[in-house]
Amino acid sequence: MNQKALSRLLAAVTLSTALVNPQAASAAAPAPVLHDDNPSGHFGDWYTGAVPPNASDDKPVILFVQGLHSTYNTWYTTDGFYDAAYNAGYRTAFVQLKDADGTGGNMWTNGAKLAEVIKKVANYYGVSKINIIAHSKGGIDTQTALVHYGAHPYVNVVHQLSTPNKGSELADMAYSNWAGWLADILGKKDDAVYSLQTSYMANFRAQTDSRSENSSTKTYTAAGTGDDGWFSATWFAHAVLPGEDDGAVSVESAFGLPYGIKSFTKDISHGQMAKASQTWDLVQPKLQMSSIRERANKVSKDKSKEATVEESSVILRGGEVEDNASETFFLESGIDKLSLDTMTSSEDTIVTLISPSGKEYEADRSKKSKSDDEPEIFKDAVHHFIEVEEPEAGEWTLEVEGSDDAFFMVGSVDGGEEAKVKASKKVFKKGDKAKISVDLGKNEIDQSLLEKANLTRSMNGEKASVLDEVKFAVKEDELTGNFTVPTKPGVYNLSFDVTGINEDGEPFTRSINYNFAVTNSGGELEK
Repeated sequence: MNQKALSRLLAAVTLSTALVNPQAASAAAPAPVLHDDNPSGHFGDWYTGAVPPNASDDKPVILFVQGLHSTYNTWYTTDGFYDAAYNAGYRTAFVQLKDADGTGGNMWTNGAKLAEVIKKVANYYGVSKINIIAHSKGGIDTQTALVHYGAHPYVNVVHQLSTPNKGSELADMAYSNWAGWLADILGKKDDAVYSLQTSYMANFRAQTDSRSENSSTKTYTAAGTGDDGWFSATWFAHAVLPGEDDGAVSVESAFGLPYGIKSFTKDISHGQMAKASQTWDLVQPKLQMSSIRERANKVSKDKSKEATVEESSVILRGGEVEDNASETFFLESGIDKLSLDTMTSSEDTIVTLISPSGKEYEADRSKKSKSDDEPEIFKDAVHHFIEVEEPEAGEWTLEVEGSDDAFFMVGSVDGGEEAKVKASKKVFKKGDKAKISVDLGKNEIDQSLLEKANLTRSMNGEKASVLDEVKFAVKEDELTGNFTVPTKPGVYNLSFDVTGINEDGEPFTRSINYNFAVTNSGGELEK
């Protein structure tokens, strides 16, 4: 074979390899360089990526900001944004937030430190403004740095990847009466998760969205609508999150920034939103050097004080497990499918579902996930999956056997009745009157089976005794609860079941978790 033929063959092989594996045609970026500003830990450290050979001053510097309980390795990994940005000729930087030291920081803690790093990165590269790409809660930390800690003059564009701008119902669940035990054992109840509760974020939006600093930066928002497959944690999270979601953040929350510019929606999971092969090509066109005023919606009025309406078709159970625990709930006839995800901390815990006729269903167990694609709040849980097609009507029993453990069951009812929940608002001042109502449509509410509401204060996870001040009134198909909110500032979860009676006289259970905040006299929560 002559030299020309050999060259053609090698070129064909290279092209074939690139077509089969597009990433193979790209070079791996050299390791980033650490700027060790915190010798005793990681919080406040930052990295600069290698300057690519095709870099130019026409391309902005990119600072990558990771999400909840993550590190800079979110971006410096296989299929990471660092390699993609390097090969595209961008200068890069990465930050380590409090989460990198093991315990998540809220937006105030992370935002203050991030503001310092933003200025350092701009000075290091000798530019007046940089661009930021932020995954998940990193988008909230970024906005806090810009608006509340003076970094807005240094940032031109922010691109959020599935940022919970209105909070996440998964965070609400972590502090609820049902899941609090398990969240305690898993160690997921920290300042970061606390701040992601929907009422806390409603108050944050009220403090932030009207600030003039927001006009200095263009912010793009993006959302996911997928999961990591059947019986994955992201698949079961759909039952808790409202509307479409990516297994951790709802589309409504991701697009909940009133002045955000909608960039894209893609049918992928929360973790996949930060994968270069999935989203880099969608983000890159939005990176810009100079600020071009492309305003989205005008800043809307404060919605934290408006009534919210949600629908519930879930059954929630949870608590401590010492040897065994048993919970019951009612299902009506005509349900297409019942899907249960019971989370525990131990792989040795056994979960069994027993039908009204005595049939037993043993759970399929998954080991603790090590995947970066799992929702962070319950990432280390063991999932016990049970799926029942056309379940029979009557009283079902969940049996959990184990020791020194806790469990949280999420039951998703497909094709059954729905409870429409309306709450007066999300944020109160102490002494305010609150109201929550539940409408079961044409179905009656069985007052004799109404559980008293359990109130859990989220700040330290302490569970109050039954909130006696909630007075429930039942009128056929609607339940109304009136109460005076607690005087102690903080975030609260009001958890209770409603049992309805359908036209065939069959009882059915639906679970309600109402997350609300009580502010101090200045209208703020603890930072």
